[in-house]
Amino acid sequence: MLNGKVYVVTSPDLIAAVNRNSKALAFNPFIAQLGKRITGHDEATSQIVQHNLNGEHGPGYVTEVHDGIVAALIPGTNLENMTEQYIWEVIARLDSLETDKDIKLFAWTRNLVTLCSTTAIYGPENPFSKNSKLVDLFWDFDRDLNLLIADIFPGIIVPKGNRARTELGIAFQKYFEHYVPGQTQSSAMIQARQSANSNHGLSSWNQGRLEVGTLLGVLANTVPSVFYLLVHIYSDQALLRDIRGELELTCVSTMSPAKRTLHIMTMREKCLLLHSTFQELLRVHALGAGARFVREDTMLDDQYLLKKGMVIQMPMAVMHSDPLIWGPDVESFQPRRFLKHSEATQGSKQKATAYRPFGGGASLCPGRHFVTLEALALTAYMVLRFDMSPSDGQWSIPAQKQESLATNVFPPEKDILVKFSQRKGFENANWAFDMQ
Repeated sequence: MLNGKVYVVTSPDLIAAVNRNSKALAFNPFIAQLGKRITGHDEATSQIVQHNLNGEHGPGYVTEVHDGIVAALIPGTNLENMTEQYIWEVIARLDSLETDKDIKLFAWTRNLVTLCSTTAIYGPENPFSKNSKLVDLFWDFDRDLNLLIADIFPGIIVPKGNRARTELGIAFQKYFEHYVPGQTQSSAMIQARQSANSNHGLSSWNQGRLEVGTLLGVLANTVPSVFYLLVHIYSDQALLRDIRGELELTCVSTMSPAKRTLHIMTMREKCLLLHSTFQELLRVHALGAGARFVREDTMLDDQYLLKKGMVIQMPMAVMHSDPLIWGPDVESFQPRRFLKHSEATQGSKQKATAYRPFGGGASLCPGRHFVTLEALALTAYMVLRFDMSPSDGQWSIPAQKQESLATNVFPPEKDILVKFSQRKGFENANWAFDMQ
């Protein structure tokens, strides 16, 4: 698979054709080829993972896990419960936020989002809450992932990443050893995963290893996305003012001058500028590539013969920066690009196909709703409660550094120092939220 021809697809029409051929042009074979290299699970578990990989003969392990995650993360009660727990964690940490002190913004964001997200997902027994050192260990693992995938003497070539993977696996092994179905406060997503693990006879050691791979989907793109969303908004005073005004007008109820409530579930529909800014952030900063494996000879769009055993790559950076799709201002960050009146312009269908921060087709990211709510809710609370300024007096948007094949939104090349302060005029405000 990794030594054959690679077909690079950048045309929106051809990408739509790839999406329509999800059986012949599939993502799941990459799980079979790379999953063991990523997580380090044993060969017996690898056979379980690979069995009936594409679900032709009923559900296999991969399809059962995927369907369980999709059901847990679609809009509805399960998603709202997980989001609510995430926000409680965010508020608790923002209430103790140190102000008027130099803080490394990416490191702060990484720690905050990692702890809040994993607690919302894994519940009170979250391994990250029990051992905060796991936060740095996860990012050591993520940073060395490409060399771990190469799987050439990882204990020698990438000892830090290999050790991090091992320690994370052990922590989650212990988590699942003490996991009691029916008595857990974990999210529906973890309940579905644990049920699949149990149904297929996976040991707790291998469950821990596989969970390390799940963490990539939970954290690797979310943390850089939140970081860049905060930087883009706070570095543009006009945008910051407009987003604050939009939130106050559409999603904040004021019971008294000191008591204010943020309505979470209406933000995506009513806070159009904030949501558009998030979408534009992903257009500009999602630079990864979608991949498919050609399982059988396929004539794509009645034009191109794709040969069995080859690989398709669909690079986001190319599609997200095409001026024929996005217009002459494609190189600039335009927070209003995705407002509805803009989407109604000519070529909106083409834009929808070319816009791929969450992938597309059968492999569309099942966590996209939770990630969006995470980013919007955290950002809303930050801009409503705090001011932020660069410690050196000058905002700059740091360039990104590609580190992991599993990441679409790469982290910044360097961190930036900022100072938080209570938002002027709201120093005594008491903030609450509801899930309306």
